[in-house]
Amino acid sequence: MVQIDKKDKVDDLTDAAKNMKLDGKGTGHDEKLIIALDFGTTFSGIAFCFANQRDPKVVSILEWPGAEGEYTPNIPTIIAYDEHDKSRFTWGASVDRTKDNIQGVKLLLDPDQERPLYLPTSTMKWDLKRLPKAPMEVAADFIGAMYKHALSEIAKEVPASYLSVCQKEFVLSVPAIWSDKAKDLTIKAARFAGIHPVTLIKEPEAAALYTMYALDNALSVGDAFVVCDAGGGTVDLISYEVTSITPKLQLKELVTGTGGMAGSLGLNKRFNEALKDIIGEDEWSRLRTHKAFFHAEKQFDREVKKAFRGRDSEEYFINFPMANLDDDPENGLEMNCWRLTGTTLKKIFGPLINDIIRLVDHQVKSVQLARPGKPVNGIFLVGGFGSSQYLKACIQKEYQNIQVMQPNDAWAAIVKGAALSRLPREAKVVSIKSTRHYGVEVLEVWNDTRDAGMPSRSVRDGVKRCAIMWWYIHVGNDLKRDQKIKFPFLHDIPIDYKPENLVFRETLYEAADAEAPSHRSKGEKLKFNCSLTADCRNVDPSHFIKMTGKDGAQYYDVSFDLCVTLESAIMKFSMEINGKEMGGVYANYD
Repeated sequence: MVQIDKKDKVDDLTDAAKNMKLDGKGTGHDEKLIIALDFGTTFSGIAFCFANQRDPKVVSILEWPGAEGEYTPNIPTIIAYDEHDKSRFTWGASVDRTKDNIQGVKLLLDPDQERPLYLPTSTMKWDLKRLPKAPMEVAADFIGAMYKHALSEIAKEVPASYLSVCQKEFVLSVPAIWSDKAKDLTIKAARFAGIHPVTLIKEPEAAALYTMYALDNALSVGDAFVVCDAGGGTVDLISYEVTSITPKLQLKELVTGTGGMAGSLGLNKRFNEALKDIIGEDEWSRLRTHKAFFHAEKQFDREVKKAFRGRDSEEYFINFPMANLDDDPENGLEMNCWRLTGTTLKKIFGPLINDIIRLVDHQVKSVQLARPGKPVNGIFLVGGFGSSQYLKACIQKEYQNIQVMQPNDAWAAIVKGAALSRLPREAKVVSIKSTRHYGVEVLEVWNDTRDAGMPSRSVRDGVKRCAIMWWYIHVGNDLKRDQKIKFPFLHDIPIDYKPENLVFRETLYEAADAEAPSHRSKGEKLKFNCSLTADCRNVDPSHFIKMTGKDGAQYYDVSFDLCVTLESAIMKFSMEINGKEMGGVYANYD
């Protein structure tokens, strides 16, 4: 656990309080309090700032229940429910680790993420089955508890009357590789916890913004860098180019972001597997519920993972106090103490390090292809695993001509960057790269070349048609922030239509195939994204066009555009008719 001097903590909060601008009545009606939450797989944290200060200061919450005497920017993402009352629970550092508890619930929000083969057999189905509530509700309980505690900490230094009228803006960070459904569940969890409205930001984007802030904009226009956010469950990589320095720093994504499930939680799992191999299955079953095991796991997590530098000569001693383990000198286990050598640690770290280097290499080479003859100016490591000295040494060895950096406060880069992202005067990412194709299935007039072997359909006037994919966004597209992408639709309704005839349902598909497939059955990585409901019941009927078919029957054409706006981490939908926003659009990811 990062140790922080109490004086530093008090100074940070005091500075934030001193810089508040109160109106003549002593209230902050024009003040905005930005609260950023990093809901992580293994650790979570909160940072905040008052947006209207002349020089906004981002402050981390450092005091947490159950961690009395320690000042740390994050707490374990653990929650334990009362056996008889599921509305009661303990969370974070207050949880008794020797009893039944829930860890890694964040990963259960996106259970379809591909897991690497080097991790032990997934217990995802078992983890889902043993939850007392849906994963979204468990996440909501934890997020809500964090938020309430954060407010109580802020209230210690800020007048309660001021805090009560202060406009609050929330931002949550999510992995860049997260599915749109998982992002939607994250928003629902926040709303369930009473946090609304909320903005999402991709974790590596938040880290990039904080890195630029920490470097005091020490880059030039045209510089390119790779951000590797190595956290507890996931590793995300996105590359950026500096497009502007003044009047404020602006960045753009250079290539499609990548990532995987190679976070440091995998190190803990491999540590456990290595220990189980030594002491055996029976002894392992006893030890895993003993306090000694949680002491040892914490020692590995807090000390060894960060300190190991990759030398074979290194030695670390993991203690299992009062565990009564059998001695095994050959494997370094004596008197309830396991001597971990550098050789053993390399075996534990190896697969994850190799996976991260593979991901970094893909980003570096992609940037070099996108900018022939231009250098990659830096690789920034952030996140919990990103603070590993061994990871940094391994990446630096691979890229001796690129500076590999671990910014100060790497452990808090994401949550602080998330808060900074809502400040208009700070750095901004102005364009992003699409990681998937997005489109809909439509009926088109039959094409013998394109549609050979596909089923056909006959619709009005007996014209032969085929269902094909119509893609509006492609992998690698450069998408400007707040850019509107329009999906045109045309529907026929009866001349004597009823209100329910004005509710249209469309299916949005996504595909991660290199080439966008022409038909739904031809996409190996094509799947359902969400169901979109376009509601035209409140639209003025004058916008509907009366038509007459060849058979003389009359009907109305209802033409509209479904509009998609891509923000940092999520799509927003709206509807336009004749260029004006009207009606409503609702997305369902279930």
